[in-house]
Amino acid sequence: MNAPIRSYCRFGLALVMISVGFVGCTTTTQPETQPIEVEPKFTGLVIEQGPGSLGAEPRKEPVSCLILHHTAGSLPSSLEILQGKDPKHKVGVHYVVTDEPKPRVIRMVPENMSAYHAGKSAWGKLINLNQNSIGIEIINYDGNVYPYSDAQADIIFALCEEIIRRHHIKPWNVLAHSDIAVGRKVDPGSKFPWAKLASLGIGAWPLPNEVADNLKKKGDLSPGHVRSLLTAYGYTLEPGDVGLKLGVEAFQRHFRSTKVDGLIDNESVAILEALLRRYQSKAYREAEFKP
Repeated sequence: MNAPIRSYCRFGLALVMISVGFVGCTTTTQPETQPIEVEPKFTGLVIEQGPGSLGAEPRKEPVSCLILHHTAGSLPSSLEILQGKDPKHKVGVHYVVTDEPKPRVIRMVPENMSAYHAGKSAWGKLINLNQNSIGIEIINYDGNVYPYSDAQADIIFALCEEIIRRHHIKPWNVLAHSDIAVGRKVDPGSKFPWAKLASLGIGAWPLPNEVADNLKKKGDLSPGHVRSLLTAYGYTLEPGDVGLKLGVEAFQRHFRSTKVDGLIDNESVAILEALLRRYQSKAYREAEFKP
């Protein structure tokens, strides 16, 4: 997401089945309090229809990624910007999670449309991920400074779980905006609770015992090796030392938020190698993703 919006995210405990009879283009504004129809057995989450967004286009590629953002702005200003009325800043997003005492989920773009939330981006073999992704913006002025509330965490979990289930999104493709826009974006920030999300089945996380085992041995901290590991996991890096430093920083912001400095060290490499072993191994893929 381009300035003034930087991006938004968090988790929850209830499943919801959103009715997939989505309308086409969301260029008309509906009352924000109008709930989207949900199946009766899934009553833990209500998704309200918010104002439509011009920052969208027909989806031409299947959804394979879920991108989490923070807004870096208030709810009123974020909803205004995300309507995409500014021809020089035509942005949009599928869902907004509010920061109220009882957070709400507001839909702005239906999932059968591509929303303009990712901007210039890349992950693995994918580039410009708007077409390949669902975007969630979370109201937080700076997720690197301000924690996400437990109530936000609960409702984000419920929303993410439903999206992942319907689109069969792989754990390593549940991403921060900073993962897909290395050096350009920093959201949803180091305060986002990725570890808790992963413990509830949302996204990727290394196995602690494998990280510990990796720390016991002397890892290869050479720039070339670390660059190859980051690239193998999915990160796209600019050439040179600066590009590598920004890539390490983006990785740390997601997977080692206690020390986000872009410096290569044993712990960062141990975590990265554990992630690759867990999610890229043939055994894992055969066990988890049988046809």
